[in-house]
Amino acid sequence: MSGGASPTRVALPRRVCLKAIAAAAFGLAAAAQGATPTAAMKAPRRIIVLNWDLTEMLLSLGVSPVGVPAPAWYVSSVVVPPLPAGVVDIGLLFQPNYDLLYELRPDLMVITPAHASVQASFERIAPTLTLGAYTTAPQPYRAMRDEAMTLARRLGVTTRAEALLNETADVLTQSRAALDAAAPAGGYRPVYVAQIVDDRHLRVFGAGSMFDEILRTLGLRNAATVASERTGSGFLVGQNARAIVELDRLATVPDACVLWVGSSVNDDMSTLQLNPVWRQLPFSQPGRTATLPVISATGALISVQRFARAVVSAMPGIHVI
Repeated sequence: MSGGASPTRVALPRRVCLKAIAAAAFGLAAAAQGATPTAAMKAPRRIIVLNWDLTEMLLSLGVSPVGVPAPAWYVSSVVVPPLPAGVVDIGLLFQPNYDLLYELRPDLMVITPAHASVQASFERIAPTLTLGAYTTAPQPYRAMRDEAMTLARRLGVTTRAEALLNETADVLTQSRAALDAAAPAGGYRPVYVAQIVDDRHLRVFGAGSMFDEILRTLGLRNAATVASERTGSGFLVGQNARAIVELDRLATVPDACVLWVGSSVNDDMSTLQLNPVWRQLPFSQPGRTATLPVISATGALISVQRFARAVVSAMPGIHVI
């Protein structure tokens, strides 16, 4: 055809323009009703989550995923809320089984910033929502509250999220009150929150970790930050404000106590007791340590609640100053 544009060249831009006009009209109508276009759409319910802590966040909002990586790892490392039976194992965190992803027909995939390099491949399967930056935020508890609301708005369960936020704030307030009421005149010792790595090393959680923020909210001193103050240098340098340190470094705060987090503390302690360095530390004496249940250090609001309650239960059994 000479003297004019081909039908193909005209039709494509026209369809694009019509779609844009329709989308704009939809947005204006939704705005007039006090809602965003996303909120007006049907809330996703077939959700795949590529992170265990975000799986906790999803479950705490009353929504179960159809698939997560290595569900057994969630069961052993996050624990609560319990993962419903029937959730499909989709493979590894960063190498999921793409055949399964397609078969599950998700309408949303919840990913983390660490998945940025493969986000485009996920978006060929379903829309994605990136969360989890709270784990490296300076105040992870505050940041996770915002992310929980972001997820809730996407799922259309903001009322449930608001109740969860209020419940968590109440748990922290009540836990602080319980500790204050039980505190002796001298106050509580500084607290190391740690996990046993081997007979010479511990994983210790410092400033910027969820454990640290909640300790401070409860009116307790994190011994890792006290150590930094006493030495004039950073005691911990590591991802998520945790680091593996040698036992003798804990002696920087000899008046501290230790809260162990983990499922195999009793078995690990028998190994630790063989180390003469540990036996010389004041923490090895009776009444200077307590064991908490398995709680994810990067967990969401349910983990915050569980940690606060566990600390309240543990502190009376630890010698005070």
